[in-house]
Amino acid sequence: MEHVQKRSGLSVLCISASNRVDPKGTNSYWKCKAVLDEAAKHIPDLQGEIIELQCYTLNPCTACSGCKDTKRCAIDAEFNQIYEKIIACDVLILVVPHYALAPAKFCMLLEKMGQIVSIHSSKDKTYQSETFGLPTAIITHGATAVNEAAKLKKKRIINDPIAVALSCTQVKVIPFDGEWGTGICVQPIEMNRDGETRSRIDAYVRVVMDNLL
Repeated sequence: MEHVQKRSGLSVLCISASNRVDPKGTNSYWKCKAVLDEAAKHIPDLQGEIIELQCYTLNPCTACSGCKDTKRCAIDAEFNQIYEKIIACDVLILVVPHYALAPAKFCMLLEKMGQIVSIHSSKDKTYQSETFGLPTAIITHGATAVNEAAKLKKKRIINDPIAVALSCTQVKVIPFDGEWGTGICVQPIEMNRDGETRSRIDAYVRVVMDNLL
C-alpha cells in the first residue's frame, strides 16, 4: 500500500560514517545505497548523494573561534565541503557503525557543526542555524544487534548520544516510532538481499518521507 505522496526534486544526502576502507563498499555505504534506492521510489527526480567520511581528512575542533564571523571552520576546508552539502540538502541521513562510541571522523563532524551553532547562539538566544529544522534520520548498526533487546541497548549507547549532539545543531531528528525516537539500529548484513535489515531501513525511509509532507 502506497502511503507516501510523491514530491519531486528533493535532495537526500546520506553520510556513511565508517572509517573502514573496502573496495567492495562498507556496510555503511550499502546501507546508504539502500536508503537512496527506497527514497527514489517515493521522490521523482530524486537528487541523492552519498558522502563517505573515510574519503575525507577531518581535523578536531580546537575552539579557535575562527567560525565566529564566517560560520565555517577556519582550519578545515574538507569539513566545510561536507557542511555546505548538509546545508543545501532537503533530508540528511546518517548511517553510523558502532565503534567506541562512533567513528572518529563522524564525531569531529558533529563537534564542528555544534561549535558553529554554539558560538552564535550563546550570544543570541533566538539564533537559528543554517541547519535549523533539517529533517535528519539516524541509522546505526552493530554486529551484536541481533534481537530487539540488543537493538534497544545499542539505541541507548549510540543513537541517543548522537541525537543529543545533533540537538546542538538545531536539526530535526525524525523518530521511527514511539519507542525508537532517535532513529533505528540494525545488523550490518543483508544489504544486497531482502531481509530484516533492509525491511527496517525501508520502513524508516518511508517514515522520513512522510514527515516531509
